[in-house]
Amino acid sequence: MDNALATTLHPAPWSRATVFGLGASGFSTVKYLVALGVEVEVQDSRDVAPCYSELTRQFPHVPVQLGQFTTPNLGRGDLAVVSPGIALSEPVIEKARQQQVEIVGDIELFVRACPAPMLAITGSNGKTTVTTLVGQMLAAQGLNAPVAGNIGMPALDLLEGPIPDVVVLELSSFQLEATDSLKAKAAAILNLSPDHMDRYATVAQYLDAKRRILKGAVKGIINRDDPTLQKMDVSSAVEIISFGLDAPLRAADYGLATDSDGDDWIVRGHTRVLPVSSLTMTGRHNVMNALAALGLIESAGYEINPPALDALSAFRGLPHRCEPVLEREGVLWVNDSKGTNPGASEAALVGLDRPVVLIAGGQSKDA
Repeated sequence: MDNALATTLHPAPWSRATVFGLGASGFSTVKYLVALGVEVEVQDSRDVAPCYSELTRQFPHVPVQLGQFTTPNLGRGDLAVVSPGIALSEPVIEKARQQQVEIVGDIELFVRACPAPMLAITGSNGKTTVTTLVGQMLAAQGLNAPVAGNIGMPALDLLEGPIPDVVVLELSSFQLEATDSLKAKAAAILNLSPDHMDRYATVAQYLDAKRRILKGAVKGIINRDDPTLQKMDVSSAVEIISFGLDAPLRAADYGLATDSDGDDWIVRGHTRVLPVSSLTMTGRHNVMNALAALGLIESAGYEINPPALDALSAFRGLPHRCEPVLEREGVLWVNDSKGTNPGASEAALVGLDRPVVLIAGGQSKDA
């Protein structure tokens, strides 16, 4: 079976590159560029970078600057790769842009190099759950369907293995800002609520970053219950499939319908797919996650067959995400510590079908 790295560009179109950020994605980028024969340097504004020791062990010839960013010695035709946690408005990145340096993220490098079809998922909440669920439902059909991006291994590391049948990418707004060539077979925006307002001046800017996932996509999967997404402008070139908790009006859309016995069903158009009661994961927000996963898989041309539905039914959700911990004396204790913005916490609270005592804390990120 072909190694994906062997199919990428040789020789590389750049002779020199600076990688900004030495976390997992930055280190993965260094490995990729060195394999292509690019002369690489690394910068990280932290005094202690997470992957510094591993970088110096594997690539002692690669220069590393810690503690601050400085304008790289790059020019027209060279490359700057910016890790997701670094804003593209950073002065040294702006200076590199003025010098006509190509500025990208690791996801952009990955989608240019990997020949496999891509399914892509973004949203303020639920990204990791839906990405994991889609990967498991595809794997249940016998497909090599790794998940990557803002989850699990850095995407570029997938190029070291065999070419997948399909790649499932979880993408944050930060990653999407530096990605232009995604062209997903199907791309989903799960929801949108204020988040990362310490990085974006307005919610509109945040939405613009999220909307980039639809650029070049064949089909887009959109939450029709989300008022912000309902008003979002979408290119007419993208066919939109919607999902929501009401009955769908179109044959290709996903939603819920109640049968004559009062039981709720997941439906596609008027076709029953699965009783809601068969889902192991709890909460209305997780029903939405199931609808999004089904819509994404089917719109991309993959089957919703019994193995896929069995995987959906058995999926318990992820640790720390509305996770039941203990029930004692009529009180259910739920761990939702991964609810890292108000929208995520609100979705979890609304999804519970009993009175709630909330124990909460954390940072608002200006949301």
